Amino acid sequence: MDAVIEAVRDGAPAVVPALPLADTVKEVAPAPAAGDPEQVVATPERSRLRAVQTPQGFDRETLVRAHGSVTENVTDDASMVEQLGVPVVAVPGHEEAFKVTRPLDLVLAEAVLARRRLNDGF
Repeated sequence: MDAVIEAVRDGAPAVVPALPLADTVKEVAPAPAAGDPEQVVATPERSRLRAVQTPQGFDRETLVRAHGSVTENVTDDASMVEQLGVPVVAVPGHEEAFKVTRPLDLVLAEAVLARRRLNDGF
């Protein structure tokens, strides 16, 4: 989080913490019908892909403008800012700063916290 704050303070209008991907990613075509297999159409160059984390950082003016004008096809605040044509920069993220979205994510988060309690005493 410190790197995000520092980058915004240094003048970046939009900053995301990000990690290099470990998994191979495939682009697929829509399945002809629900339940049908999807055809792989491309394998993006993994070295250029990042898994974006939170918290993301923005200068206030940029974020207010994004929320006021962009409403479709966005996945996070950074994608709204991108649609405005404002540059978004990535800074190194942290392995333990993952989203808790699915049940397995909660299990992993609880394991991380349990390990911290053992190692740090709280």
